[in-house]
Amino acid sequence: MSQPGEITTNELTEKKALATDKEEEREKMLNAENTRHVATEGQDGTEDQRPRRKIPIGGIKMPGFCRTKSREPCKDDDSKSAETGDPEIPKDGSDSQTPISEKPKIPAKEPTKDAGKEGKEGKEKEGRRGILDAIRLPLVSVFPRKNKSAKDGGDAELGTTGTAGLASVETLDESGAGGEKNISSNDDGMETVRLDSDAPDAASPPPKLHPLFACWSAARKNLLATVGTLLILLVMIIILGIACAGPRRDVGLPLRDARYVEAVTSCGPVEGVLEDGGFAFRGIPYAMPPVDARRWLPAEPFRRIENCWTGTYAAHNASEKCWQREASGLVDGVEDCLYLDVFTPQVRYDSPLPVVVMIGAETLSGASPGVMQPSAKLARVRDMVFVRPNFRLGIFGFLAVEPLTRSTHPPTSGNYGLSDVIAALHWVKTNIEHFGGDKKSVTLWGHRAGGTLVTTLIGSPRAKGLFARAWVSSGGAIFPGKPLYEAEKINARFLDSTRCSDAACLRKKSAEELMDAVPVTWHLGSTNLPEPREATVESRHEWLVIDNAILQGHVGQVWADNGLPVQLVMGTTAHAGTPARLRTPNATVDANQVDKIVRESLLGTMGLADEALRRYNATREGLASMTSDIRVVCPLLTVALQQPSIPFYVVTQPRGLTGLADVDSDAAAILGSYVARTFEEKRHLSAMQLFFNHYVWHGKVAKEAGELKTNKVILIGQDAIPVQTYPNCDFWIGKDIVPRYARAD
Repeated sequence: MSQPGEITTNELTEKKALATDKEEEREKMLNAENTRHVATEGQDGTEDQRPRRKIPIGGIKMPGFCRTKSREPCKDDDSKSAETGDPEIPKDGSDSQTPISEKPKIPAKEPTKDAGKEGKEGKEKEGRRGILDAIRLPLVSVFPRKNKSAKDGGDAELGTTGTAGLASVETLDESGAGGEKNISSNDDGMETVRLDSDAPDAASPPPKLHPLFACWSAARKNLLATVGTLLILLVMIIILGIACAGPRRDVGLPLRDARYVEAVTSCGPVEGVLEDGGFAFRGIPYAMPPVDARRWLPAEPFRRIENCWTGTYAAHNASEKCWQREASGLVDGVEDCLYLDVFTPQVRYDSPLPVVVMIGAETLSGASPGVMQPSAKLARVRDMVFVRPNFRLGIFGFLAVEPLTRSTHPPTSGNYGLSDVIAALHWVKTNIEHFGGDKKSVTLWGHRAGGTLVTTLIGSPRAKGLFARAWVSSGGAIFPGKPLYEAEKINARFLDSTRCSDAACLRKKSAEELMDAVPVTWHLGSTNLPEPREATVESRHEWLVIDNAILQGHVGQVWADNGLPVQLVMGTTAHAGTPARLRTPNATVDANQVDKIVRESLLGTMGLADEALRRYNATREGLASMTSDIRVVCPLLTVALQQPSIPFYVVTQPRGLTGLADVDSDAAAILGSYVARTFEEKRHLSAMQLFFNHYVWHGKVAKEAGELKTNKVILIGQDAIPVQTYPNCDFWIGKDIVPRYARAD
């Protein structure tokens, strides 16, 4: 007799038989279910009518455990299966499929405490085993698969559902790529069905795409993300470009002994000196020395290697000035004087800077360079390259006489100083890039007599293409108008003083002898009101001459025929023609003295004294303004009016204790060579420097000066103010005082 809770041999046999019957009955049900699926899908034509394979119970289908086409109820339908009387799958863990009707009944046993405990543990084990059976298939079956349709070129997604459950029975294509079946049998007779049967070849991995095609495909699928990424990259590139191109200190050539720097020229290397944060190269030769047989010949640049130097030329010290006679009567200089100075912020080849070539002289006899003296500090502060050449003056620079004309071919003489300036400009064009300058952005700046030279060079065929723009401050308005043979007749007085009749005799004379032979009247400047004798003088000496080589006609006629080949700004100061005796700070003159000076001048002889005194105050400042308007300001304005595109400025701000805007105040303000003591002077310096710097950098007048139109003048005091015209100039022009009695040079 068996003990309670024990299972007899007969009961075990009956259970096995019952399980077998249940398994057979379940297999029949599954086969019938598959048959219905095949029949239904064959009728609607949506899938091939091929034999389908079974998915074993417990296979996972995601999302959701139940497939759309599966007819097995989910766990939400458990109650429905009970109501409809569908056969219930036993939960005892057996794998038998014996029909219920064929299963022998087992006598009921009385429940015991141990039996209840075993039943609870059995249910927990059964639950765990069911979960393991559910996830034992490959996880590849979890994700939805895509079946490519050759007909529509699209992707059709199979087996998608919104619910989750256990898949009962599912039909798949019997064969994969190539018609091979993905079915294998286990020992227990169950078929193992591959859920990835859509793969083209189960034995081989999917074909790999080229990386470019893969990237393109990914970009197309994620168009928005791709566009956003490209925009971010573009913004980063722009930011990096701006950062790299921003203001930075360019590294120049290395220094020697922390003081000397070397630059290259067409005639050999030169060595400059570090000064005040910039570099100074002083005394660089730019043409052959005009001595002995080369006296009174046009400047000749270095063209032959034997005329150059060997090694490195030490450009440390300033060169000696050319022979000249100053207003005080001092005569000094040398003939071997064709040298130039270069001042640059940095010796470099990247970021070339604009270049300013400075031509300065008080008169064409001297003194030079006068106020036009740049420095390395100025170059560093303004971020420009300054070049100041020496050039021949007076008798060595402008003598035009018949013996010299006969000695040259083609026959000509005079204007040697102009040839020096042209040679210096050629040197700048050839070499300035080695000093950090831009040869395409050269401004030729002439002051006083230097301004006269610059004005005559504008339009000269010899100077074509050597500079881009010009600035003329306080220059002369009387330009050469006499042909060469007339100038030779006027200058014959000099030949009589030297007692020479040929060029060889003149070249044998010492420099001192030649300077002493110059007539005194050739050195005098016109700084007072016109005198009555000036109206009767038929001809007066002029240094410049139409030599048919450099100058081929009057400046006004050349401009009228050909126009301006370069940009040009002209200007002066309100008191540029002030007599020397009135320039000192302690100079005084009362109204009676002013009245006497005016009436004894040519103005009194012509009956213009009363009108002149009415227009100008009978004071020191009034007399200085009257003289300046007649000699300098209004004559220059008539030159500027010949071309509507020429801006004309007048500096009205007094400088220092003199109370006058003297002839050098505009150049000194540009160079910053005088100390501003008052707020008004400081503001004037800023306005003048802005006016000049903007023109050098951009080739046009700053916007602060206003939009210029025809016949407009810019008054520069504390600010730049455009006006229609300058007072009183129309009166003097109408009375034929201007430009007839303008300063000669």
